[in-house]
Amino acid sequence: MILVFGGAYSGKLNFVLEKYNLNKKDIITINEEVDNLEINASKKVIYKLHNLTYKYALDNKDIVKYFRENISLFKDKIIICDDISEGIVPLKKEDRVWRETTGKLLQEISKEANEVYRLFCGIPMVIKK
Repeated sequence: MILVFGGAYSGKLNFVLEKYNLNKKDIITINEEVDNLEINASKKVIYKLHNLTYKYALDNKDIVKYFRENISLFKDKIIICDDISEGIVPLKKEDRVWRETTGKLLQEISKEANEVYRLFCGIPMVIKK
């Protein structure tokens, strides 16, 4: 498992595509309007995981528990997630819950991941290898 996180538009997807010699057909993108709380694990790359954590937070469901129970689905995946932990603490409760939930999930993924990268301005920083 590989985790790549960083700010919005920081070059995470391009980094993954170039580093691992992948293309667009290898990606499943989690849209902002998530209907299903399940992850389609048929692709190599799971992109925009933060959209799923938002849906879980709104529905008061535990995405960390879902991840732990389905860890076998993620063992060979590259997971890309926006880092939403920085900046001003959100005013809306659901946004604060989303931020906390995403942070907890990224901690869990980081524990299990073989590699973790943080991207800043298109520059990858190795956190774990």
